[in-house]
Formats: sequence, C-alpha cells, structure tokens
Amino acid sequence: MKSILKTFVFVLFILSIVACATKATTSVASLETAPTKEFAVANFSEDQLNQGKTLFENNCAQCHKLFNPDSRDAEKWNNVLKRMIPKTDLAYEEGRLVQGYLVANSK
Repeated sequence: MKSILKTFVFVLFILSIVACATKATTSVASLETAPTKEFAVANFSEDQLNQGKTLFENNCAQCHKLFNPDSRDAEKWNNVLKRMIPKTDLAYEEGRLVQGYLVANSK
C-alpha cells in the first residue's frame, strides 16, 4: 500500500512539472521572434495596442511597479518579456499583445 501511494505521489509530481514546463515553453516560444519597434507599429492595430496596454497594467502591476514603455528600447523590452511572460497566466496571444504595446511605445 505504501509503494502505491509513493508511486501515485511521484506520478502527480511529474505531471505537474510537465504541465508547468509546457506552459513556460509555449510562452517563451511566443517571444522568440522579437519584433522591432517599426514592426510593432506597422503590424499591431490601435485596438491591439490598447488591449496590450490593459493586459500590461492589469497583470504586471500585480507583482511589481510598472515602468513606462519609453523607459527601455525594443531590444530591452523583448529581453525583459522573455523572462517575465512565463511567470504570468497570460495566453500566447495576450503575451504578444503586451509585447506589441511595449515595443511599439519603446524608446
């Protein structure tokens, strides 16, 4: 009975690791194609940029102070987001909207 319980706990542990790793991999993969400021301005609509701003304000402020988008250049924002997006519950498209907003409004 004890070995069955140990096996069950081990399987749950492995499943939780796989579930978290899959989410993080998907989030990071979404940011592998780091857009330039010019790309973001040309390819994100005004509505998408506003959605990105709302997502940024509502999600990122839960953990820390928000920085103005123009406090960093596009490359720096892309590096920050590559680290931070996996720590959120944002879906792929939501992460891209936040990235588009920050990069389009960067230095």
